[in-house]
Amino acid sequence: MELKKLFFPIGAGEELRERIRGALLVNKFFGTHLSILACQLDPATVYNVRMTLRGGILFDEFLRTAEEELREEQQNNLRIVREECEKLGIIVSEDQSVPNSAFLRNLIGNRSDLVQKHSRYSDMVIAAVPTTGKITGTFEATVVKSGRPAIVIPRVLEEFKAEKILVALTGSAESSRALGHSLDLLKKAKKVHCITARHYLQESEAETIGRIDNYLDLHGIKATFDTVDAKGKVPGQILLENAENGNFDLIVAGMSDDNGIREVFLSGTAHYFLQNTKIPVMM
Repeated sequence: MELKKLFFPIGAGEELRERIRGALLVNKFFGTHLSILACQLDPATVYNVRMTLRGGILFDEFLRTAEEELREEQQNNLRIVREECEKLGIIVSEDQSVPNSAFLRNLIGNRSDLVQKHSRYSDMVIAAVPTTGKITGTFEATVVKSGRPAIVIPRVLEEFKAEKILVALTGSAESSRALGHSLDLLKKAKKVHCITARHYLQESEAETIGRIDNYLDLHGIKATFDTVDAKGKVPGQILLENAENGNFDLIVAGMSDDNGIREVFLSGTAHYFLQNTKIPVMM
């Protein structure tokens, strides 16, 4: 898959500069255009009733203050993007055909709705892990509902590379799709290691390894393979332990959406994984 355009939504909260820098590092790695979207609610819509605040401040004055704060937030977002682009040698350009470029757009409206709509017109989306690991509406709109492959980054990311890649295989359609989306990266990696849980093996381990090896070999990818025991482990814990112990740069894993339950690797909820990972994951 040839990548031309990446998409990254931002909101308020801590580590704003770090999150923007992390997304720009991913963009620089791929040499693509990064479309950054910041969404705010219209103060006039939020405060849509005539009211008088305590202290005699009229609603109109309150609304003007809120609109001024909104403009300051938009200008601050733009300043951070420009400063981080300059540090990383990334061109600030609205032209999406310019390689190694980025541009920030400020839109007014519901963040989840706007993110879901705009993310679908990109080759890949980037999302920062939620603060507590609990999936937010914006994270869901970006990663689950965009219909695009996603790279989820820690809130603080100092470097993005893909020399050593850990692939989590669960036998699910989502896992297979993640593997397919990552083939170009796997071809360029110096090391590819695949892991799966023993209870996913529908035949012998040798047959499973052979089938995966045959598929990857067809694409010129040499990989190692291992099965793990998932019993007694917190969901996502085994994946992170293997990734950290092997000093991997990137994890490839599938994320599914089943009746509102988001799952990542070993059929466990994504909460533990998102709360604890310091390694980017491609989903």
